[in-house]
Amino acid sequence: MFSLTRQEKSVLLFIASVTLVGITVNYLQKIPRFKNSLNYITTQTNTFSKINLNKATLTDLIGLPGIGQELAQRIIDYRSSIGAFNSAEELKKVKGIGSRKFEALRDRINVGENP
Repeated sequence: MFSLTRQEKSVLLFIASVTLVGITVNYLQKIPRFKNSLNYITTQTNTFSKINLNKATLTDLIGLPGIGQELAQRIIDYRSSIGAFNSAEELKKVKGIGSRKFEALRDRINVGENP
C-alpha cells in the first residue's frame, strides 16, 4: 500500500513517540500522586523552609517529595505511639521510608526542639 523509505519510517516513529510521551504526561498530570511529583520537579529550585517532624501536620508532610497521604499518616502515627523524633535519621524507622527516600528528604526536614 505505502512504500516508505527507512528515513520516512524513522520520522514517523519519532513523531509517534513524541505524541505518546505527550499524551502520557498529560494523563499523569491528572492523577494526584503524579501531579505532586511533577509539581515538585518544577519547583525544585525554589527555596523552602524545613518541616519540623515533631510538629508537622498531615498537609505539611504530604507537601514533602515522595510522601503521600498514607505515608504521612504513618509518620504521624509513629510520632503518636513512640513519641517525638529525637533525630531526623529516626524517620527511617517509619515503614516506607528507606535510605533513598530519606536522602531525598534530609534537606527538607528537621526535628527542632522536642515538644
